[in-house]
Amino acid sequence: MKLRHALFVADVKYKKQKKYAEDESDLDEDAVAEHEEACKAREIERAEKKFAKENEKLAEEGKPVQGEDVLRSRLGAIDDEFARLEKERGTSKATLKRDRAPEKLVEAIDRLEDKIKTFKLQMVDREAGKEVALGTSKINYLDPRWVTSSRISRSDSI
Repeated sequence: MKLRHALFVADVKYKKQKKYAEDESDLDEDAVAEHEEACKAREIERAEKKFAKENEKLAEEGKPVQGEDVLRSRLGAIDDEFARLEKERGTSKATLKRDRAPEKLVEAIDRLEDKIKTFKLQMVDREAGKEVALGTSKINYLDPRWVTSSRISRSDSI
């Protein structure tokens, strides 16, 4: 959705094309919000780990360690970025971190649509595979009592 909205901002003529009129995905706003919260938590954790690692490296080299203000500024930048994403989520206008040509945006949208189609196809295949696997496991099941009784009867006849 974000790429499509950025495309509309870059070049208005794409708004009229039927191909770009509908959303790429069928996710609702709640799922997007949950995903963004999870990404925000990951980014914060990653920034804290990187800060700790940098301080350890500086301490080993005998240089002064970074203060907490550096960590707070990094976390503030992450919060600002996700606040911007949250504000954009409800609107139909989106901005990208760096500007791209409309042709590049069209290519990115096409790649994303291909990924969505292949993922949906994989989901259908997995569901069908589960049914087949369940059916074959029922067919191939051997009763262990039958296997041992047939071995005993064969040895008795010899």
